Amino acid sequence: MNAAGQGSTMAPQAAAHRPVLGASQIAQYHAAGFLTMRAMLELALLQRLNTAIDRICTEAGKLTEKTAHIDLDAFHTPERPRIRRISSPTELDPVFIDTAFYSVLGDIAADLVGGPVKFYHSKVNFKLPEGGAEIGWHQDWAVFPHTNSNIVALSVPLNPSRSGNGCLQTIPGSHRQGPRSHWDQGLYTLNCNASMTAADMAQIVDNELDPGDIVAHHGLAVHGSSANLSDAVRTTYIIQYVAADAFAYTDPVIDSRHRNRMVRGEPSRHARVEPGVIELPPSFRNGYAGIFTLQDQRPR
Repeated sequence: MNAAGQGSTMAPQAAAHRPVLGASQIAQYHAAGFLTMRAMLELALLQRLNTAIDRICTEAGKLTEKTAHIDLDAFHTPERPRIRRISSPTELDPVFIDTAFYSVLGDIAADLVGGPVKFYHSKVNFKLPEGGAEIGWHQDWAVFPHTNSNIVALSVPLNPSRSGNGCLQTIPGSHRQGPRSHWDQGLYTLNCNASMTAADMAQIVDNELDPGDIVAHHGLAVHGSSANLSDAVRTTYIIQYVAADAFAYTDPVIDSRHRNRMVRGEPSRHARVEPGVIELPPSFRNGYAGIFTLQDQRPR
């Protein structure tokens, strides 16, 4: 553990930063809280990701209960596998390390945070077909608050992501309104649905993507997704990056031996602390139930 109580930063040297975004794209990200980038990942890398995901899912299909890496739908059986998430896939196949640390994603993350950037966590989410669960409106920073909100998630679709199969939805400018409560009537629900207004709902943007496209969203951008009404699974690899001078206040929701490993630039000796009062999530020290489980606890 380092002085801030975080995971080790002892790791191979970070790749050199090669800026890829223009000033107008960075300005658009800061104005809207999200940015869509087309055809950024090579086909060969996408094929490697799909091959690794297929292998992990084949092995996970035999499970009868969830593990630290695999989250299962309530109706999962080995005869009819229903896998909802692969947590910390960087621990399961090197292609996820190549993607998160050495591909153009690391350069995009450094461009958007404006300097040295480190890895926080990653996951593969599966939006199951024929009604696969919606994801409630939430802000990433409020779930794992850091000393500053300069954090960014990059979403990599592995198949077409459309409004009909539950693509990512964002509320433009919501990141500039500060954190919202993710508690409701004394229960932590991991969403801020109770704070949503008619004005918010009128601004919803469907972030429709094809494989090779990327969407980035700020840690305070309010986002979610509707149910998958198609007959095919929607698969997305999501990497959470944080500025080097942002340090977590709480235990990670998804831990990884790669947490806090530098992606671009050098580690920070100082934390940059944004002023304000922070509403904390419950402790995840004994494990994280998962967004699907937690949001099902919300008051009806």
